[in-house]
Amino acid sequence: MTPNALEQALDIAWRRKKTLWTKNGAVRLLNAYASGTPRLVFELYGKHGILYDYGTESENQSGNQSEKESDAQNTVTSWSESLRATAPRWLDRFGWDSVSWLDRARAGEAGRSGNHSLAGVPPEEIEIREESLSFRLEPRHPRNVGLFLDTRELRRKLREQAQGARFLNLFCYTGSLGLAALAGGAEEVVQVDVSARYLDWGRENLRRNGLAEDRCRFTKMDSERYLDWAAKKELRFDHIILDPPVFSRFDGKVFRFATDYFRLAAKCAALLSPGGTLHAVTNHAGTRPAGFAEALVQTFRSTEIAIAAARRVPLPPDFDLADDAEDLPEGNAMIVQITRD
Repeated sequence: MTPNALEQALDIAWRRKKTLWTKNGAVRLLNAYASGTPRLVFELYGKHGILYDYGTESENQSGNQSEKESDAQNTVTSWSESLRATAPRWLDRFGWDSVSWLDRARAGEAGRSGNHSLAGVPPEEIEIREESLSFRLEPRHPRNVGLFLDTRELRRKLREQAQGARFLNLFCYTGSLGLAALAGGAEEVVQVDVSARYLDWGRENLRRNGLAEDRCRFTKMDSERYLDWAAKKELRFDHIILDPPVFSRFDGKVFRFATDYFRLAAKCAALLSPGGTLHAVTNHAGTRPAGFAEALVQTFRSTEIAIAAARRVPLPPDFDLADDAEDLPEGNAMIVQITRD
């Protein structure tokens, strides 16, 4: 796709989705092939746009490894230079303040990090308001700004289901899902993450929204270790949110979706109160939603815990996908709610 074609796609999407942006403060304007822009995702946070670039098919062609790497680098350089020449006029055309580019095509954390300004200067932080909740975002963050738009519908459902309930939010990141539950009247929310920085970010979001601090507890701990501790204490929760990264490494421990996700899901199942719900989320590109849901059902059955229902949470309307879509672009969450009988 050329930068000019990308601009035309942005123009069409902006006119179609501007109302959603006004309501939610942030919107996914382009969602890869679902929006006619294969491997390119564009999100707008306030007036600051970010292009998430998952590369081109040509970058994955066979051949000598060093030649492939050289060709890929040349392609990336040419593409980024073309974008820098085109993006400044997007600011005038759409009334935005900045556009940045994040490379998601290269392997490894180092290759996939780095926020590169294409036009304008993104600020260190902004605040957006998604319906009734406010969130602090960091448009210059090298990987993620602090809020995942693909879980917006889950935040809405958590608010609807929260009244009087006890929540456990594992791998909580900046705490948006837990805060949605708290805003819906949850009795208690426990937010767990290994990162002190993200927990502090979550506390700031809590204060921004004036939510009850005595009903929201932030715990710096490995999520699996917390599950084991909670089992020993015989704690029970009405809702557990499980949304780990597909891959992470911390304190010598490695987490991989393929080997670890469903082990944690089984431990979550054991902590659910009767009638409680596990909200299972993943962005694993090698998994399809129906397979993910079936694996969760089998996980519950293997623990001899009966289930009453397993339901898929759809992606937001700005993602341009049918609610039952099985073929999802990269960067799209699969969300399944599975309820204990």
